[in-house]
Amino acid sequence: DHNISLDSMGVTVNAVAGALKAFFADLPDPLIPYSLHQELLETSKIMDKTERLHELKEIVKKFHPVNYDVFKYVITHLNRVSQQYKTNFMTADNLSICFWPTLMRPDFENREFLSTTKIHQSVIETFIQQCQFFF
Repeated sequence: DHNISLDSMGVTVNAVAGALKAFFADLPDPLIPYSLHQELLETSKIMDKTERLHELKEIVKKFHPVNYDVFKYVITHLNRVSQQYKTNFMTADNLSICFWPTLMRPDFENREFLSTTKIHQSVIETFIQQCQFFF
């Protein structure tokens, strides 16, 4: 309902972001399917930026249609937030740091995974920065 003003209700931006992250954390499966994580990692190693973007776009096309629609909505919103970084200090980098664990739900118990956290974060940053290309 676009007529609801969370600001007039005293709801802070942090509370809304926290509720969004909690929603994604409570889903049975992460928004970005586990089955595509390795493919995202491999694609992130492609040195040519144009080729890397095209490969990432192909991976996003593999999402379940509902996941694709939600991912598109969230990433497009995060892109809009990042465009206001001078006011809110939330660059695409900052947003990706905050949201990649929520969108991908990694296994932080796995030592191998810990070495790839920066790569996963940079993939989400790329999606935020280049959302017009992906969607």
